[in-house]
Amino acid sequence: MFADIVAFTPLAEKQPPEKVVALLNEVFTILTEIIFRYGGTVDKFLGDCVMAVFGAPYSKGDDAISAVSAAEEMLQWLESGNARWRSEFGVELQMGIGISTGEALAGNIGSQKRMEYTVIGDTVNIAARLETLARPGQILMTQETAEAVGAVFDLSSLGEHSIVGRVEGIEVFTLLE
Repeated sequence: MFADIVAFTPLAEKQPPEKVVALLNEVFTILTEIIFRYGGTVDKFLGDCVMAVFGAPYSKGDDAISAVSAAEEMLQWLESGNARWRSEFGVELQMGIGISTGEALAGNIGSQKRMEYTVIGDTVNIAARLETLARPGQILMTQETAEAVGAVFDLSSLGEHSIVGRVEGIEVFTLLE
């Protein structure tokens, strides 16, 4: 799962760095708690984006459901947090989220001087691309994710989309409110 704060750059331009860092730390603290509550792992923070993994190093069998549940709660929490941020920072935050289900290589990646535990593979790349396609407040997912969670969540197909770096497009699904 990749969850990105949409249009964060203009906020960062208008606010002092200390306020930007305080806001990001607050947001990431809550997002981390939500991810942990659903059995996920925070892989890393990439600027104003959080990358989370569910089912690594071992699958629990309901990892896709956990990821979508966490994503849904993240968006709900963001709505309530916006009331305070409007008054304190004069901004509203929105997120776009991409989720992909499948195999990935989990392990220590890096150099002899610096390693980090992460996941790599096509599944990870697709989740990152879906996050960039997601509109504010939207959760996008692959067909594999949709098949794994369709009995629990209401979904809608958005049809086939081109994905940067892939020859063939993929069918993209969204979580209905």
